[in-house]
Amino acid sequence: MSTKSDRNTAFPRSIDDATPQDWDNATRRQVGGNHYSRYEIQPVDFIIANNLDWCEANVVKYITRWKNKNGVEDLRKAEHYIQLLIEREMDESNRR
Repeated sequence: MSTKSDRNTAFPRSIDDATPQDWDNATRRQVGGNHYSRYEIQPVDFIIANNLDWCEANVVKYITRWKNKNGVEDLRKAEHYIQLLIEREMDESNRR
């Protein structure tokens, strides 16, 4: 699992600055910005380690980045995925 200190010392903070060696570990690079690089635990590492499904993973992604990327738009996206999870859970509960 990559850490903030690994990313700050060993790898560039932007994909534009990456060297061929940086591409060896996909979890240590970010395409399209640096809004996740400030965190001790990358959302992708948390998502994989906890075997989250698509909707759960998107909630983690949007909640993690909202302050540093798209603001309220990302909160609305997270809300949308939470609503999908609620509806799915209610549908499954009603089938039991």
